Amino acid sequence: MVTVRAESLDLSLRELLFLLDRGVRAVQADHGLAIDGIVGPRTRAALDALLREPVGLPRGKGMFVRSIKHVGSIEAMLARVAQTGLRWLAFQGIWQYADKKSSRWTGFIGHARALRAAGHACWVWGFPWPGREAEFVEVLLASATSCGASGVLVDAEAPYLDAPEAAPRLMAALLPAARAAGLAVGFTSYGAPWNFPRFPWAAFTGVDFAVPQIYDIDNNQGSGYPQRSIAAYRELGFSRVIPACPTFGKTAAQLTALHAAIAPPDGAAVWWDWYNSTQKPFTWNHVRDFELP
Repeated sequence: MVTVRAESLDLSLRELLFLLDRGVRAVQADHGLAIDGIVGPRTRAALDALLREPVGLPRGKGMFVRSIKHVGSIEAMLARVAQTGLRWLAFQGIWQYADKKSSRWTGFIGHARALRAAGHACWVWGFPWPGREAEFVEVLLASATSCGASGVLVDAEAPYLDAPEAAPRLMAALLPAARAAGLAVGFTSYGAPWNFPRFPWAAFTGVDFAVPQIYDIDNNQGSGYPQRSIAAYRELGFSRVIPACPTFGKTAAQLTALHAAIAPPDGAAVWWDWYNSTQKPFTWNHVRDFELP
């Protein structure tokens, strides 16, 4: 008998082939293919796509956290995560300014570790300022490695509109350091990139995923706005897109309409943010009821 060791399990060749057949059939079912266990061209393409997909990227529903004081105790955080079906949280690690000392946060480390221990993922995000790249990278990566985060998120917005050299400099410092630390890198910014032609979008396309902020604060972008935003990010060169929905500036009816217009293409969505959800508690129910397609 041929035996294959997988972690602590001994599997016979027959058992291994059975599991492989089940896996192939599951992939076929997920992709709407004929469920016959035969690896033809279309099944091979689906398997290849799965193997190419980066490991450890956000999955399911997530939420941004600006300050741990908004979350409360670890127990309260875990209870809310369970109640709403959240699978990952992104904690703020640093916010930089042009002319004053950066704000740094480390109080979330214990919460992030507890989140991971409960089987969820955590990320660390920061708001960078041109000319302060070294500090940004150092603080962000130190925070992420301290809590065992899956990766980091760069929230680059207005400061980079008139600083075309700064964005490539930031990413040249961040990406190699994050890769060396085993961390994935995400990027979040304006939801309507067509309104910001002077923003250096190309400098950020080397990240693992992008998060367009489809907040539509004035509720004037129309029901198709989320999909137009996602499509625009793909056209810019971002291969994986995770829309960021608002938890502010919306009535219950508007939030329902927005969620109905979203069809996240890559198995994940995120909300901004925990604090605003506590200000309008009805938003928790909308996050809970949102189902990824």
